[in-house]
Amino acid sequence: MNTEASASSGAPSQGEDRRKNKNAEEYFNAQFEASPTYVQPGEVVCTDREDEMLVSTVGSGVLLSCYDQELKLGLMSYIVLPTGVLDTFPFLDKADQTLVKKAFQPLEDAIQEMQNRGAAKNRLRIRLFGGVIREDDEADRGLKNTVFVQEYLFRKGLQVFNADVGGPFIRRVHFFPTTGRAVRRLLKRADDYAQMDKLEHDFNQNITTSD
Repeated sequence: MNTEASASSGAPSQGEDRRKNKNAEEYFNAQFEASPTYVQPGEVVCTDREDEMLVSTVGSGVLLSCYDQELKLGLMSYIVLPTGVLDTFPFLDKADQTLVKKAFQPLEDAIQEMQNRGAAKNRLRIRLFGGVIREDDEADRGLKNTVFVQEYLFRKGLQVFNADVGGPFIRRVHFFPTTGRAVRRLLKRADDYAQMDKLEHDFNQNITTSD
């Protein structure tokens, strides 16, 4: 799991270097007055820095943001079911159990990280974004990803504060972890869909072939 440490932490991890050192990411966002940290599929990023926002673009996958008002602490988790799990959904017992475990990992890591930092279950404000529904998607990726995440949270006894899911448009989300504020923008250009297709395809390839 990748977690963004607080300001008092030591040297950044390789994942943090990758997110922060790309030319496109080395800027101070004047509009939001916060420095962006980008969250990729399969990642969990948690922080309590006031000058930081968590940013991600999601298609058929699901972004989960989680916030504890008392601790002024938040995180973003990006869940995308691999094809091997989608093909058997909802009968996950028939899927490769290694893939199933990988699919659950960002969710489990997100909740565990909040608990490890002292967050209380009854204070968690959870939002969901994504689950794009596309007419040409015979696998129903968006719907299955959404149901997967919602059922997991239900089994854990966690309530969803707000869900902005479904529909045909890709979402870009800016989440402010110390206030719980989330700003969502819809992306509609063909280039946005092409980039998202590549991102999710590459993630599926990596999660399927990695140990």
